[in-house]
Amino acid sequence: MSKHRSLGGVVCSLALAMAGVAHADTYGNTNPFETQSGHSPNYVLGVEVTIPVDDFELESFGLMYGHEDLGAPEISNAIFGLYSAGGDGLPLSLLAITNPINLNTQQTYDNIAFTSTPIVDSGTYWMMAIYETLASPRMTLLDGTSLVAYWSYSYGAGMPDTAPAITTYTGQDFNYWVNGTVIPAPGALATLGLFGLCAARRRR
Repeated sequence: MSKHRSLGGVVCSLALAMAGVAHADTYGNTNPFETQSGHSPNYVLGVEVTIPVDDFELESFGLMYGHEDLGAPEISNAIFGLYSAGGDGLPLSLLAITNPINLNTQQTYDNIAFTSTPIVDSGTYWMMAIYETLASPRMTLLDGTSLVAYWSYSYGAGMPDTAPAITTYTGQDFNYWVNGTVIPAPGALATLGLFGLCAARRRR
C-alpha cells in the first residue's frame, strides 16, 4: 500500500469520527407522574423545559393524558405551544404552536406536530397548554420546587404571540415534552460529503 493511500485512509477515519449526524431528541417529562390534574379551561398554563443543545429544530409536542388508576379522563380539545423565556425567566415569546387536538382517552399523545419548525439554541423554554373544557393532563404534586406559569386566555383565541401578565406558583409538574432534531453544523455536513468520497475510495 502506498504512503499516499495510507495517509488518505487516516484522513478519512478522522473525518468520519468528527462527522455530526442529524438525530432526533426529546426533552421534558417523559417518566409517568403519579396523578392527573383537574385542569381548568381558558388558561394558558405550563412548566419549564431545558433544551441542552444548539441548533435544535422543533417538530412536535407530546403529553400523557389521564391516569390508568383514576378512571376515564375528561374529554377536551387542547392547543400546545413552546415559549421562550424572558429576562425574568418567565414565558415571553411564542416560538411554536400545534393545531387543536381532541383528547378523549387515557393515553400518551406523542408527535403532535407544530405548525412550524423553528430552530432554537440551548436554554430554558416553557411548555404551555390551553384547554377548551375541564381537562386531565398527567401530573405530579411531589416536586415542591417545580415552577408553574399561567395567564387567563380564551381557548378560541389560541395562544398569544407575546405572553401577557403572568401569575406563578410552585408544586406541580406535567408530563409534557417536545420532540425535535439536532441539525448538524455546516462543517459537519461537509464532513459527511467527505464520507461519501471515502466510501467511494474504499470501493476502488
